[in-house]
Amino acid sequence: MTVSDRALRRGFWVRYTTLNPASGSSAEPHSALWAFAFDRADPARNWGGKVTFPLRALQMSSRPFGLRLDGARLDRDGCSGQLHTERGSARWDLTWSSREPPFPFLRPRWQSLSSVANIGVQPALSVSGTVEVNGTVHRLQAAPGGQQHTWGTSHALAWNWGFATGAEFWIDGATSRVRSRLGRVIVGTAVGAQAGPHRFLFNGPVQVLRNRGPISPEAWTATARLGSRTLIAAIKSRREDLVGVTYTDPRGGARFCYHTEVADLEMSLMDGREKVAEVMRPASAAFEYASETPLAGVPLLV
Repeated sequence: MTVSDRALRRGFWVRYTTLNPASGSSAEPHSALWAFAFDRADPARNWGGKVTFPLRALQMSSRPFGLRLDGARLDRDGCSGQLHTERGSARWDLTWSSREPPFPFLRPRWQSLSSVANIGVQPALSVSGTVEVNGTVHRLQAAPGGQQHTWGTSHALAWNWGFATGAEFWIDGATSRVRSRLGRVIVGTAVGAQAGPHRFLFNGPVQVLRNRGPISPEAWTATARLGSRTLIAAIKSRREDLVGVTYTDPRGGARFCYHTEVADLEMSLMDGREKVAEVMRPASAAFEYASETPLAGVPLLV
């Protein structure tokens, strides 16, 4: 899940994950806790850590939804946990309320087209609680956040992801290069957004696959059209705000992912020639770039 402290230009990213490798892979199955902190004013304070556990250590229930892992928890309305590494420690205790339904990046009946699927489970959260990083406690009160879920038999080959939310808007989407279930490489862009009374859901299979879009370490940019309406979005990151992590792929190999929670958002929605909505949020958007090749000049912290 992601959460942004817009006033202080800081952001936090917490992950609960499992890896169940394909037959023949040398990777070990495991579950893991990840935690990251980002500071736009002082990128030297950016921090990240990960701890792993046996796969069987993760306990899950579906009704009601809940995850438990070494004392950490993730529920529909909050999460808590802690981790300790050689580089430092993090502890979080957060609750939230959600005002939006999930946004699947592909409509559910078409998700099997790809080896990986994504859904904005809760794209508009109001988050309160504390995040402690290396002894410094950060208090959040009704801070904007979101919860995502990714699953599949393999990671995308490369992607950009962008996300931001606030009291009266949200945007969530990605441009991805993925391997289909039939082995063919496909590229597409999915994006969902809401701004005031306007809602824009661009996730039909033909729409997504016809909108290829660029994949860049500098920004996620997307232009999508539904009838007379056009959504134009850009989430831009400074290179110094990125934290690098390594994802082991279930089928073998790795993806090198570069993430920040303090990118800049510019979003506008046009209806014909009329601009019906515009949102600009500096230093409070999530951005991600990933590929099979490490990004020069950005260290991998995890």
